[in-house]
Amino acid sequence: MALKALLIDIDGTLVFRNEAIAGANLALREAKAAGLAVRLLTNISARLPHQIAAELRACGIDVDERDIQTAGTACRAYLRRQPAASCHLLVPEAMATLFEDVPRDDSKPDFVVIGDVAQRFDYGLLNGVFRMLREGAQLLVPHRNLYWFDGSGPPRLDAGAFILGLEAAAGCSAIVTGKPSAVFFQAALDALGVRADEAMVVGDDVLTDIVGARAAGLASALVRTGKGEAAPQPGAAQPDMALRSIAELMTRLRDAGLLSAG
Repeated sequence: MALKALLIDIDGTLVFRNEAIAGANLALREAKAAGLAVRLLTNISARLPHQIAAELRACGIDVDERDIQTAGTACRAYLRRQPAASCHLLVPEAMATLFEDVPRDDSKPDFVVIGDVAQRFDYGLLNGVFRMLREGAQLLVPHRNLYWFDGSGPPRLDAGAFILGLEAAAGCSAIVTGKPSAVFFQAALDALGVRADEAMVVGDDVLTDIVGARAAGLASALVRTGKGEAAPQPGAAQPDMALRSIAELMTRLRDAGLLSAG
């Protein structure tokens, strides 16, 4: 069946360390010219779609903020579907603006929302969250990424490292609204009006992009840029297609007969 849509990861697939991947912008233009709908997906939660779009354009990637779906916006949408639910926020300031219409409770909330607050993570903060979870609050997180690249050096710990510890200590499991959650990918499909068998995920992270695609019933392509540069781990989920970079994407899709003849 011919593809109708591409769900494309941003960091490591389109850009890496604040620079565009060679051929990324051309690949996006060719995809749209071929009639493919495109949704750009990211587990970034500290920045809003319009900020991410501006950063991408500064790198030479032509995007519209309406094409961007973040783990933060998915988290907000999830909470809005919970009638009268209250939350305690432990998120970056920019992400907090997404929850202005959600009731706050900093003692006994229904949900504790955790994003990457970097240096704000400390024992007192985490111990307070631990007590809320022990008292029945649900842990809601945009993603569980363990580390990320900040563009200035080696990888840095992400919120997932602290979330794992809280889950173990409180005996709970976080509700994840970003990759690799099937909820996140389904939101992208719904936004584009396509079925899972009509779309492909393109990304650099086996644990979020490829595993998430498989769980949502989507085809996937792994690029060997960003996190994809690392040697694959034994037993890791296998993509349907492996690419040196996104620059190869449209040629490979044509060769595989996955583009509409029209």
